[in-house]
Amino acid sequence: MKYNSITEYYKQTFGGRVYKLALDIGATCPNRDGSKGTGGCIYCSGAGSGDYATVFTQLDCAKSKLKDKKCGKYIAYFQSFSNTYMSVFKLKDRVKEVLQDSEICGISIATRPDCITSDMLEYLTQLNNATHLVVELGLQSVSDKTLKVIGRGHTFEQFKECFDELKANNIKVCVHIMDGLPYETESDMLKTAQIVSSMKPHSVKIHCTYVPFGTKLHEMYESGEYKPLEMDEYIVVLAKQLCILDKEIYIERLTGDGDRKTLVAPKWTLHKRYFLNMLNKHLSKNY
Repeated sequence: MKYNSITEYYKQTFGGRVYKLALDIGATCPNRDGSKGTGGCIYCSGAGSGDYATVFTQLDCAKSKLKDKKCGKYIAYFQSFSNTYMSVFKLKDRVKEVLQDSEICGISIATRPDCITSDMLEYLTQLNNATHLVVELGLQSVSDKTLKVIGRGHTFEQFKECFDELKANNIKVCVHIMDGLPYETESDMLKTAQIVSSMKPHSVKIHCTYVPFGTKLHEMYESGEYKPLEMDEYIVVLAKQLCILDKEIYIERLTGDGDRKTLVAPKWTLHKRYFLNMLNKHLSKNY
């Protein structure tokens, strides 16, 4: 089975290979600053909350890591925390800095559905007309029960309202999904894929749940209350989700890049290439 890779979309849209450069623009999150909570979601390690470096410095650093790859175009990825959870003026300044780089061909902005005000939506609509824009919206699960367990601080209905507003303004949305969240069954995970597919986002990111050191999820793992997915379990669920998702939806990610220094489990996620090879073998054999 062949899924619709974002790599092909980039080639069609920009005429070649494009890499995303992850940036920290000094954002925070209502789940961390006290508005809705102080510890973040139960799997949030706080990574990315260090001293803010200038966008120019981060761009140069990120590009240097890709110097051996043949690439002349990049997407600036505002990754850390909720990047619309700031004033419109501050976000405008960060965007202005990024777009001064002639090699930047677009911007991806990661955020939460409860962090886009009417003023921010108006600005994002303007930005969408000025450059290639994707808003990456964290969902994780369509189950309100699960969202409460993981401490998201919003409901699926709130997510849906924000998603619909972005789509109504022709803004491309990438939906984030997490498999293997506490107490979720395979049926729950497939339901998330079914509902997300019916919404027809531009793209989807999927990865299994990680257990970072020092988080509430780490405590649940140590006590035996939580058990992460094994690789073969994740592959089975993921393959079914890929079959469910509308073939016009681009797949941006099937596994993440956990921090080796803080990852407690599952350790198999550190072997990304091996995982992808096993997934492809499973897809070839069964689909």
